[in-house]
Amino acid sequence: MAFLVFAFAQPISKEEENALELNQSVLIYVDNSLSMSKPVSSQQNGLDLAFSFADNVIENYSVDTKFKLLENNYSNSMSISYSKSTIKDRLTELEVSSVSRDLNEIHQRIMSTDFRGDVFLISDFQGLDNYNFEDFQSDTLRNYYFLPIEIDDYSNIHFDSAYLENTFLLDGLKNVMKVAVKNEGAVPLDQINLKLFIGGQLSGTANLAIDANGIVAQEFEIDRAAEFLDAVRLELDDSPVFFDNNLYLTLNNIEKLSIIEITEPNAGGFINRLFSDNELFDLESFNVGNLDLNKLKNADLIVLNGLTSLSNQLTQSLNTFLDGNGSVVIIPSNTNTPNTYANLGMNLASDSKERLALNSPDMQNPFFDGIFEEDSENIAMPTATTSLRLRNISASILNFRNGRSFLAKAERTGNLYFYSCGFDAESTSFPSHSLFVPVMYKIALGSNVNLNTLYYSTDQETIEYPLPRGFTSNNIVTLSNGTIQITPDQRVSADKLIMILPKDQIKEGHYELMTDGNVLGAIAFNNPKAESGNATISTESLRNAVDPSVHLYLIQAASGLEVNQNLIAGIKGVSLWKYAILFSLLFLFVEVILIRYL
Repeated sequence: MAFLVFAFAQPISKEEENALELNQSVLIYVDNSLSMSKPVSSQQNGLDLAFSFADNVIENYSVDTKFKLLENNYSNSMSISYSKSTIKDRLTELEVSSVSRDLNEIHQRIMSTDFRGDVFLISDFQGLDNYNFEDFQSDTLRNYYFLPIEIDDYSNIHFDSAYLENTFLLDGLKNVMKVAVKNEGAVPLDQINLKLFIGGQLSGTANLAIDANGIVAQEFEIDRAAEFLDAVRLELDDSPVFFDNNLYLTLNNIEKLSIIEITEPNAGGFINRLFSDNELFDLESFNVGNLDLNKLKNADLIVLNGLTSLSNQLTQSLNTFLDGNGSVVIIPSNTNTPNTYANLGMNLASDSKERLALNSPDMQNPFFDGIFEEDSENIAMPTATTSLRLRNISASILNFRNGRSFLAKAERTGNLYFYSCGFDAESTSFPSHSLFVPVMYKIALGSNVNLNTLYYSTDQETIEYPLPRGFTSNNIVTLSNGTIQITPDQRVSADKLIMILPKDQIKEGHYELMTDGNVLGAIAFNNPKAESGNATISTESLRNAVDPSVHLYLIQAASGLEVNQNLIAGIKGVSLWKYAILFSLLFLFVEVILIRYL
């Protein structure tokens, strides 16, 4: 009888530490990043489950509650309020986005508004195991509810990186593209099909075997003469995750580079023979006494060959060129003193005038990437005279056996390279050595703003692109992939176009840079590879972070129904009337047994 009375009294149990009091203002953040397209069951992905969570959250609020919605694209204004019915309609419009946001960004976005109320954060919380929740804990103006989406454990194959072994597609150097593919799973995989497409045509294939949590590299030969190198795509045959199965790249050939040699009659013709009659270079050679300084402005590389002195006008023009990130190579005259190039920002000292052999190239130096077919320390090296020594070195390229530099880059704005002696036969055998051509070519090719960035990430906010001659800030650049046209914020700095990209609009694929109806070049964008990882925040980490005393709560659920039950338990408490009925029936049964057998 007592338990029947309890049942009709409808008792509840409500733990004080998990007690919830709902506000009339609600903000729901739904993480719609690419990682949320991963499976959570055989029939659902993470975003589907997030919608179910959000729907059940909404159901627990009254009709007059005002809702706000936040997602990764920031496509809807935080000033817009939705009713209980209209926010459900808005949720059905959400799609997976290539934009990813970390919790810092989301919290700053919320803090930038005057919103006060309940904030529900529905996400897989990817890669946040070491995240510091102090900002949330100190924000007592809002109640934060963390609803983690637990992604299934699975194997996922994705591209880790791709690069050219030789920075530039150049005859005489190796043209090999290296591709690294990563297995994010705990199970080794084999027979993974990798395809290379150039301009939409299949150009190469490979079958890969990858260890658990391993990385494997694959090489593809690239024909410099091939067409459509600005539209290269790599493809993996992998499921059930599809958003990271393509890698888009642009392999840019170098256009003819402008080389200007400033020389004196007796300086030797090594530079002329090296760069003239070459499809890669356009060489103009000027006697120092008959030089048009205006020519220097449009050069890619300036070579000072055996000058006995520098005029003030030439020094000023060279400094301006270098300050604009230009490249200059100095081959000194044997009559030069340490002060000859002081006004170019060079700190020189006289050396011992010894004739010494050079050390073998340092194969770990990025400068020599792609020059040699294989590492070799048995190269017969040239000799040179230690005439002048550069003291303000930012990078040493070739050294003498005594450790001092023969060819080094000076520490100053721009790219200023200095040889320790002239190129006459009495000073060095370097110009007749096999190293001379690739070293000078590498310096010359590096003088063009590097086009070896094969691809960018869709969440990259700023990129730099080299400008052609004659481009001004009046030219407006538009990114176009055939269906999308984007005009980013942009500015011209020296010889580079700096673009600030709207990452909520950039999709993976190839884009042409258009200006005044002309194609300036091409770049490629790919989805962030961080989204391909399996690392999500552990429930234990979230449980340690939440603290109801500072308005942080954890709602752990495997379905929308469990979310609803958790909220009801926190708001109304757990109903006990069913247990009271069960106890009444139990005692009635005991009483029947006692009456029957006693």
